[in-house]
Amino acid sequence: MASSKKKKKRIYNPVTGKYYELRQRTTKSGRTGQIKGLWHPPKKKKKKSLWDVIFG
Repeated sequence: MASSKKKKKRIYNPVTGKYYELRQRTTKSGRTGQIKGLWHPPKKKKKKSLWDVIFG
């Protein structure tokens, strides 16, 4: 059974309590990319109601 490699999309800084986003480019040696900035969770799309479609 082959194990799948999981790319890290964020790293945690325990001092500040924040997550940082990583660039998803990897090198031949398997090192992860550079830190891009703060990581934010994906925004949830709000469903429009029928009233929003008609009057919006």
